[in-house]
Amino acid sequence: MAARQPQFSPKEVAAAMEVSESSVKRWCDNGSIPVIKTAGGHRRITLDALQAFVHANDRCLLRPEVLGLPQLSPNRTTRIEGDENPLNQSFRDSLAEGDEPSCRELMSKKIDLGCTRSEAAESLITDAMHGFGEAWDSNVLDVYQERRGCEIAMRLIYELRSEIPPPSSDAPIAIGGAPEGDPYQLPTMLVELALREVGWNATSLGNDLPMESFVQAAHDYDPHMVWMSVSSVSEPGMFVAAQNQLAESLGEDVPLLIGGRALNDKLRPRLRYTAHCDSIRNLVELAALMRLNRKK
Repeated sequence: MAARQPQFSPKEVAAAMEVSESSVKRWCDNGSIPVIKTAGGHRRITLDALQAFVHANDRCLLRPEVLGLPQLSPNRTTRIEGDENPLNQSFRDSLAEGDEPSCRELMSKKIDLGCTRSEAAESLITDAMHGFGEAWDSNVLDVYQERRGCEIAMRLIYELRSEIPPPSSDAPIAIGGAPEGDPYQLPTMLVELALREVGWNATSLGNDLPMESFVQAAHDYDPHMVWMSVSSVSEPGMFVAAQNQLAESLGEDVPLLIGGRALNDKLRPRLRYTAHCDSIRNLVELAALMRLNRKK
């Protein structure tokens, strides 16, 4: 279940923006700020609606702390630190600015330089999102910029996937996703893209997926491989127990591949899996070998 968004009253928003409450109510009533009406008819403004209004109208929250939001750094910039490669820097800057056409052009340029689609996507998108995370932690980026960047990145991955021919009728089936409590969707989308490039009929099941859903999907799809992308683990003990239960349910005939930044050296030894992949390239090499062995 998705987390409930924070909701604010017009009075709270007015205080954060240092404008009159009547101005905020007028923006709500004319549709400039979408609102949710309570059972009693009171206006409530979600965080997403507020961020969209602020961005579209070149306004700012002068007192974000009134809404429980972090105070943005006065040295705010759209230049995000990361890989020193100029192409990567340009992609990060374009993504932070919301310049989708430039992001698309830079992705194509990366592929033209000899990268596969999944290699290009991993290089540019993973680097950018790591930089976004650090910038957000430092209050350099606003919430809407991070979410907008994720939306653009997801569209780019969908477009790259659409360029790959449909899998053959005899292509091996792979399914996977990110476990419950993991809010990151991009990593498992990258895995799906990479596997499709090397001939697998791969389907990402999404993120924040309960372990019993992995088990049910494995029953429904009858896959030749299952992957799990793990970027965040809030309760290690519960995750280990659930992951091991999944591995047991798959049996010896269905390989379970795992990867992700949350699988550190303390957590991995407690898990049951077939292989750990620390990069998309590592995954592609292993998946290509597995597919070749199936044909023999």
